[in-house]
Amino acid sequence: MKYILILISLILVACASHKMDSKSSIKNNIATYNVYKIDSINTYYLIYAKKNDSLYKIVSKKEVVKSGNKIQLNSSYAFKLHSSLSEFRIGNIMISPKTSNINCFAFDKETNICLEGDSIRDLYSADNIKAIYFFKKKQ
Repeated sequence: MKYILILISLILVACASHKMDSKSSIKNNIATYNVYKIDSINTYYLIYAKKNDSLYKIVSKKEVVKSGNKIQLNSSYAFKLHSSLSEFRIGNIMISPKTSNINCFAFDKETNICLEGDSIRDLYSADNIKAIYFFKKKQ
């Protein structure tokens, strides 16, 4: 009987710790993106990130930032992303589908940013990115 109680206790402790590990890893994976490329076009930064098997193209307006953590290649960040295709806007900027190619969007008169075939099917903005800087809290 004593061994059965010990066995049951061990099973309960193992299950509880596995459940806590699963919750924390799920919480961490939900918003953690690895930056694999940074580019720019005219007055916009393009930050390419990956989460699991999905690729993301994050558009951020170039502007002067006096503080913050500069986004680095091959580093992970907890971006708070928003799809531009559902709202047709990046931050406060309204974007419109380019009429000659539905996969491109006009950000201003000089800047069209395009989707990338089957790999990137949406453009994103992030609450916690300003220019090329990451902020833990919304700026």
